[in-house]
Amino acid sequence: MALTRRGRMALTIGAVVTLVVAVAVGFALSGSKNPVSAAIDRLTGNSTAPPAPCPLTGQAPRGGKAVPHRPVLAVKVENTSAAYPLAGLDRADVVYEELVEGGITRFMALYQCQDSTRVGPVRSARTTDPGVLVQYGAHPLLAYSGGQLAVVNLVNHSGVIGLTETTAGGALKRDGARVAPHNLFGNTRSLYAAAKRSTKNEGAPDPVFSYASGVQKSKTVRSAQIEFSSGSTAAWSWSGGRWVRLLDGAPMKLDGGVSVEADNVLIQQVVVVPGKLVDVLGNHSPDVTLTGTGKAWLLRDGKLVTGTWQRTALGDTTVFRTRAGDAFELKPGTTWVELAPKGMPVTFSKR
Repeated sequence: MALTRRGRMALTIGAVVTLVVAVAVGFALSGSKNPVSAAIDRLTGNSTAPPAPCPLTGQAPRGGKAVPHRPVLAVKVENTSAAYPLAGLDRADVVYEELVEGGITRFMALYQCQDSTRVGPVRSARTTDPGVLVQYGAHPLLAYSGGQLAVVNLVNHSGVIGLTETTAGGALKRDGARVAPHNLFGNTRSLYAAAKRSTKNEGAPDPVFSYASGVQKSKTVRSAQIEFSSGSTAAWSWSGGRWVRLLDGAPMKLDGGVSVEADNVLIQQVVVVPGKLVDVLGNHSPDVTLTGTGKAWLLRDGKLVTGTWQRTALGDTTVFRTRAGDAFELKPGTTWVELAPKGMPVTFSKR
């Protein structure tokens, strides 16, 4: 008996349904996610695929959330005994340490996937800062307490969006329990809100570093010292599965008693010379050369990877490579970048 058009259609649909069910059962028995279910999940928004990793850490966002649709926020943080204990560095994705006038260093904490209710003490910017930040998207944010006019102009003309005590709309506040100027603190959510009008179309930046679970060719080390000046040395020790920042031989503690720790310590040796800008005490602000090439070291997993860095122009991203020519592979997690002055000792020890 010949089938009608409707009958032929019903027979075809039945065959397709039977095939789909067979495929689904087959994948279910094998313990694998079948492509039919995956397609349905994608169409209905029920996808179980892991979220994209945070661009500055290589890790999945906490709580299974998506990467925030926002640019990088950098906060300049003081590093002197008068400012201790510092706050918020444990919540940063990346932290840079740079030499400033007087032989001391200052930190620049970068946030994107995480927030901190209290970061600081917030201090002034330097000419180094926009040169670092332009690698992190078209319009990264920089929260700072001010700076010399030449520095402020450089920040404003670099594409970086500056947030100061006068422009951040209350997102930077003074702590009455501390002595000025070591008492200015910020809240990252408030700082993002203050810049919302300028950054409403700015999403997350592209990754600057490469990440991998395995360690490249390396040697075992347990401590490192990066000398910035005769009076300032950054010391790190491998302890408890992370790199711990030391202060006077003991773990450096933040506000609340948390230690300063990192999964990676990336050391970038740069040329540093006295600049034209001078502070109120007559000290020259250092000029840091962020282009060209130089030595580089990566500390991760209790190991040391040796190589070089290269950056042709400020519009380019700094590339770190091993001696074999492969890109440095950082451990997924937080990173500290030490802008170590060329000519100053950088030492490592197995103890």
